[in-house]
Amino acid sequence: MDRFPQSLFVEVTTRCNLSCPMCARCAPGWRGGFGDMDMAVFRRLDEPLRHARVVVLNGMGEPLLHPDLPDMVRYAKKRQPEGGWCGLQTNGLLLDARLAGELASAGLNVVCVSHDGGGADLGHGAQDVLAQAAGLLRATGKPLRLGLETVLMRGNVAALPALVDRAVALGLDFLLASHLLPVDAAGEAEGLFFPCSASALRLFAQYRDEASARGLNLADVPRAAVMYHRSPAERELMDLLSRMRAQAQAEGVWLNLARLARADAAGLDELDRIFGEARRRAAAGGLELRLPALTAPDLPQDRRCGFVDQAAAFIDWRGKVSPCHFLWHGHACRVLGDEKRVDPRQFGDISKTPLAEVWKSPELAKFRETVARAEYPACGDCGSGLCSDASGVSGPFEQDCLGIDVPCGHCPWAVGQLACLGS
Repeated sequence: MDRFPQSLFVEVTTRCNLSCPMCARCAPGWRGGFGDMDMAVFRRLDEPLRHARVVVLNGMGEPLLHPDLPDMVRYAKKRQPEGGWCGLQTNGLLLDARLAGELASAGLNVVCVSHDGGGADLGHGAQDVLAQAAGLLRATGKPLRLGLETVLMRGNVAALPALVDRAVALGLDFLLASHLLPVDAAGEAEGLFFPCSASALRLFAQYRDEASARGLNLADVPRAAVMYHRSPAERELMDLLSRMRAQAQAEGVWLNLARLARADAAGLDELDRIFGEARRRAAAGGLELRLPALTAPDLPQDRRCGFVDQAAAFIDWRGKVSPCHFLWHGHACRVLGDEKRVDPRQFGDISKTPLAEVWKSPELAKFRETVARAEYPACGDCGSGLCSDASGVSGPFEQDCLGIDVPCGHCPWAVGQLACLGS
């Protein structure tokens, strides 16, 4: 177990100059507060910074709003080990030549410009902001890695290859794409990620095709299941269902039949085509491209928490310590078709206790070890729907249906749905 975090995600502010409808901090249910990290609190990271190979200076706000941001970068870079990097994500609207120069001179290594545009022109003037930010940062003459982050939705995913072309034309180093974490039903309708596993999709398709060849429809299973006197066709359908479940159990595959029956196979194939074209253009242009998964991992044991794997700690603007992005703040979102109340999981406060002590506390160590075993349920494939644990309606999480006391079964990060700089 590492004595110190290897990655530090430090939220310098929760204030922002935009109010994006897709953002959890702008939605009802936000309980993360609004404010800036005090420089005195940031300096409490003196020793941890000497061990952190990755330092990301943003959370749920716009980091360029913090008046001490260049000083924070300078403070971090003077302490980071050789080869470590310090970066941030920004909407770029507040960047000017003076601030770009100050950040570059302070030693900032990576800048990722975010946008939420909806078309090939990147939407809402984002193209001009991106070009301006890239120009200002390149003009500093410092060896900065520059990139672009985008949230993929139904309304903009077709423009992904064109976005890759734009990034290449601007000489960017990388493009980071993530799915949407919806905060309401409208946002959920824009989502592209399918929460069942690829193995479940393949198995369902196999039996769906067999049913169809026999003149049966797996969509009729719910009605057939509740019938006491079943017709010959219904008995045949239930026999087929029993075989499918037996095979799924033998292969360790979880099945949510209702969700699988609603899967848009043609839509997933089209997304795979778009992703393939984006990868081809990125490779041709020398652009590092990171795309999210289209479905949940094939098997539950294939899930990984990148934050635990890279020994990451998340510090909010008040100094409170969390183990991952999803549990960083109290907020509301939509998960698996239902409203989800997320309660923050905090293990200490660096304004009161050194991070080294928080990091080695039995409670945080046990949390990280439990997550690393990945024994929690695959909620996206669960046939019972969103339980009160996953929704949070009954109160703060205690344990899931398998008795695991980490709230990871329904985490959108663990299945590859979400990504961010440093993850």
